[in-house]
Amino acid sequence: MSKEKIISSIAIIYFIAGFIFAALFALYYKWPFLSFLSPNFYSVILTWPFQMGGFLGDLLTFGLTGKPI
Repeated sequence: MSKEKIISSIAIIYFIAGFIFAALFALYYKWPFLSFLSPNFYSVILTWPFQMGGFLGDLLTFGLTGKPI
């Protein structure tokens, strides 16, 4: 397998995992439906490993009801 295919596969997996995480993130924090088109949603997709710490902390603190903003 060539180096480009490996890097491409890693990038695709990273983006898909980020998209799933960002969707859960938006649902948990009760973002409006149109927020899926906002730059904030895409910034969560790109930075999801950094966002995961705070998200898991809020999940453990507030449970499945979501964090009040």
